[in-house]
Amino acid sequence: MTAAALFAGLSTLDIVQLVERLPSSNEKVAALEFSVCAGGPATNAAVAFARCGGTPTLVTALPAHDLTALIADDLSRCGVAVIEAAQYDGPPVTASIMVTVATGDRAVVSPSGVATAGGLAPDVEAPLDGIGAVLMDGYFPEISLPLAARARDAGIPVILDAGSHKPHTDLMVQTCDIAVVSDDYTPPGTGGAPDAVFDRLAGLGAETAVITRGAEPVRYRSPAGSGTVPVPPVASVVDTLGAGDFFHGALTWRIASLGRDDERLPEDIAFAASVVAESLGSFGTRAWLG
Repeated sequence: MTAAALFAGLSTLDIVQLVERLPSSNEKVAALEFSVCAGGPATNAAVAFARCGGTPTLVTALPAHDLTALIADDLSRCGVAVIEAAQYDGPPVTASIMVTVATGDRAVVSPSGVATAGGLAPDVEAPLDGIGAVLMDGYFPEISLPLAARARDAGIPVILDAGSHKPHTDLMVQTCDIAVVSDDYTPPGTGGAPDAVFDRLAGLGAETAVITRGAEPVRYRSPAGSGTVPVPPVASVVDTLGAGDFFHGALTWRIASLGRDDERLPEDIAFAASVVAESLGSFGTRAWLG
């Protein structure tokens, strides 16, 4: 049976340019390549989940706007179903992204505050039948928090992707089973120190937690143990855009397919890191899908 999962959070329209270098003030540079596709943490995680062989559904908010069709069409091509649980006004959140060819590093400009500002009124509830895991990315808490609560009541593992600490993040930690945070995640009083971050997460109820650190080994702690997992070396990094999101999607696929098992967590992390390594050798978030 194919694993299925729900991905709750942000969906954006990404306009991505590959450049030799970032422009200076009042300077125009020519792009070597460009792409237009759907983006956002939960969205890219769902794309990676489909790439692993699963059946993902994105639960998000989108506006009634002509540009929204570009997002829906791209996700359909990637094998991601979409549930529009709520709407907001205006065009979809659009991210302008420049990727530097020499390093693969990216610069991002996006008005993503619309996804944390509050005021949404969700009117569609995602079904949980056949769902093996739920991932939420920290955006649209009006959608994510009720879904996470329903999933946990049903015994479905809930994974939180927390790239940074936001005012409502603690509430999301309290409703997840596994917190996956980046090394940019610095809750008050922790200074970003890994042990302090793990302690903070455990104090909120997420005793199983993972800290991703780019090319550095992934840290983890759970009731079954703690340690680090190395990430595979990549000979030539072309683009890091979406790498963390793809990690979350691949980890969710393992949990949805095999069930949650803290003893197996290092193996799950190693698998997710191997999926990320595949994505780093090509430009954009779609070429690596094959």
